[in-house]
Amino acid sequence: MLKSNQDDKYSTCCFIQEAAPAPEMSGLTVLKSEVDGKPYCQFDSTLWSFDHMNRMHRWYDINNAKQVITTDERIQDLKKRGIWRGEWNHPNPDIEGTQLTAIRMTIPEPMRTSHYIDNDRFEGMKYRARITTASGTPTGQAVNYEILDRKAIEAFSVRLMGMMIPRSPVGRPNMNIKRVITFDMVDYPSHDDAVADVTRPVVEYASCTFLKDLAKYCAEQDESLAVVCESFEISPEELFGITTESVEIHQDGNKILIPTPMKIRDEVASILRGRSF
Repeated sequence: MLKSNQDDKYSTCCFIQEAAPAPEMSGLTVLKSEVDGKPYCQFDSTLWSFDHMNRMHRWYDINNAKQVITTDERIQDLKKRGIWRGEWNHPNPDIEGTQLTAIRMTIPEPMRTSHYIDNDRFEGMKYRARITTASGTPTGQAVNYEILDRKAIEAFSVRLMGMMIPRSPVGRPNMNIKRVITFDMVDYPSHDDAVADVTRPVVEYASCTFLKDLAKYCAEQDESLAVVCESFEISPEELFGITTESVEIHQDGNKILIPTPMKIRDEVASILRGRSF
């Protein structure tokens, strides 16, 4: 930090770090619609696993699942035409005590589409696929914003028709699959590994003890800090925190670090030692 002098008190300098773009999520491809330019996402995900009992105490047989999916004329036709669709959450009745029709349960609604499924395959004891989020439905747009803005990692759950196997031996599959409908996007999947192959970014922040009041106090006590605040039109609310090394200011998406003046460092250190964080 350059000290101010009597001739020019505005010679005080500080280090300014411009706001950097948010780090990208690995495993995620962001595309844009050719129709309206809206973003949508593409990623691989595990949809189903077969080597253990899931959270709902159901255990599925991989051979049963392979036979049902590969011989289902409807699924194969939908995949061929690129419209094997899933919804955001399984469909549920709006009124308690009522039931959805068989058609509603077995035919996903186009306008409720959140994603499409393709490039599906069995890998080891898992069923996996490529997921492409929808860009042309309100549901798909909501999912895209959740992924892109909140850096959310989506999860999936199978929607099927089947029945429990009575008196199934312990440690063996206890479900008989009759028909697979789709894989819906859910908050809490029955299979804990049925999540997208996407990694959330790790955002590292500069070390800063969040003591706004102390930062305000120091700005009031030290002339050089007051000069910087005046020069950059920094309001008291933009003083983010302070350490013995620097005062941190957040302004209009930028981060400004001003070295803590020597004459108040001991006072800051004494206050910090007396606090538990």
